[in-house]
Amino acid sequence: MGDKKRKLAEDTPVDEVAPEGKKIKKEKKDKKEKKEKKEKKEKKKEKRKTEQEVEAVPEITAEEKKEKTDEAKTTDFSSKEQLKEKRERKKAEKKEKREQKEKRSADKADLDDEARAAKKAAKRAKHDKKKVAKEEAATQEESATNGEEMEVDAEAENEVQQKNSRFICFVGNLPYSANHESLTKHFEKNPPAEIRVATKKEAPTKCRGFAFIEFDNYDRMKTCLKLYHHSMFDDGKYPPRRMNVELTAGGGGANSEHRKAKIQAKNEKLNEERQRLAKDIKKDKKKHDKAKPAHNGAAASGANAVAVDAAPEDDRFAGMHPSRRGRI
Repeated sequence: MGDKKRKLAEDTPVDEVAPEGKKIKKEKKDKKEKKEKKEKKEKKKEKRKTEQEVEAVPEITAEEKKEKTDEAKTTDFSSKEQLKEKRERKKAEKKEKREQKEKRSADKADLDDEARAAKKAAKRAKHDKKKVAKEEAATQEESATNGEEMEVDAEAENEVQQKNSRFICFVGNLPYSANHESLTKHFEKNPPAEIRVATKKEAPTKCRGFAFIEFDNYDRMKTCLKLYHHSMFDDGKYPPRRMNVELTAGGGGANSEHRKAKIQAKNEKLNEERQRLAKDIKKDKKKHDKAKPAHNGAAASGANAVAVDAAPEDDRFAGMHPSRRGRI
């Protein structure tokens, strides 16, 4: 670069360069001055304007100043009041909002409490209903079970009563050939309701020597005991024999203490009746002996003596078969 400039300076003549550079410098200077002058003028104008404004300001009267100050004060006061009012309004609005919020929350809480209380009441009612239903079911079951138990007890009592009210007699000293037909024929004057002949397992047609006869009522049983005890049983197969007709507890079974006591009580009652009957027979015979002639009376008294001896007054087993006395 330096070589090029040097060459250009060498090529251009000195007289030509000098006057052109001066001109440019002069133009520049003129321009600058003009600019400065303009700026000065503008500054002066601005100064004048400001001075004029300043001069115009003192022309405002003191009254106007006062008015302006008063206006400013009033505006300030009014703005302060407005601000105050605004603040108070905001406070009041906030207070109202807070109160409304509190009210809403209180209402909500009340509603929640009521809802909870209603829910609890409903649950309690449901629980009580279930409890009542359970109790009713339990009472019904109890009543049903009690009813069943009462029915069972009633049936048992009826059975016991039926058993107790059964009028059964024991018929002993029977021949092995005795059967249902021969016994019905023997008791045809006072027919029993049922006849049960005890037979052997290996030979069902062969009698074991005893039977049970059952009557409908007590009177029939009593007449049977009076008429058929020590009566002669004859079925035509074996020689006639004296049979025993006595009371029994009914139905056979195990020899329990209760059954034995029952049989004993019945037999004691029967013995008393037989003794009473023997006494009556003795009295009747005595009367009969007194009324008859002496020779007939003697013969009759001898025959009767045997009958009376068979049932003495002191003998509590009078009229009972010897085979039965050992059981009492």
